[in-house]
Amino acid sequence: MSFQFQCPRGHLLEGDPSQAGQQCHCPECGMLFIIPAPLPPGPGGAAGNWPAGPQFPVVGPQFPAAGPVDFSAQPSSPVVPPEPQPAPDAELLHIPCPNGHELETPRDMLGQDVLCPFCNIQFRLREKDSVEFKRKRKEELERKERRQGKAWFNWAIIAAVLVLLLLLFLIFSSSG
Repeated sequence: MSFQFQCPRGHLLEGDPSQAGQQCHCPECGMLFIIPAPLPPGPGGAAGNWPAGPQFPVVGPQFPAAGPVDFSAQPSSPVVPPEPQPAPDAELLHIPCPNGHELETPRDMLGQDVLCPFCNIQFRLREKDSVEFKRKRKEELERKERRQGKAWFNWAIIAAVLVLLLLLFLIFSSSG
């Protein structure tokens, strides 16, 4: 008995329940993911299908969902099933892989080792590598430089006023 599920980019696939939890490539887009477990039978007694829509944070362009695809290729070695997905309002970070492919990831995945879906390179998700962290750090450095620039400008004005006052004092004291 087969069941239907979707790849992270929304392509409808079919598989055998024994393949659940194993790693595979989507035949439509080539995305590497873990086959989800089939849903338990619904109230009518029929087995439920995987819910519609992507269930994972999607990286890159969205592709239209295709019709059912027979997923009979043997998947690679079994892998631990993915953790539950974050709430839709969770903050996503953009972290590049070592080859420069930018991946979207929720904050709760930081510190985990992941595979880039484009080049299959394994790397660790770190906040300090994210585009947002680097942008925030750059803005902080720019603010610090502006504050230092303003402080030097204020000291220069104070020094100029003191020199001017000293000159005026010398002019009036020598004429008297």
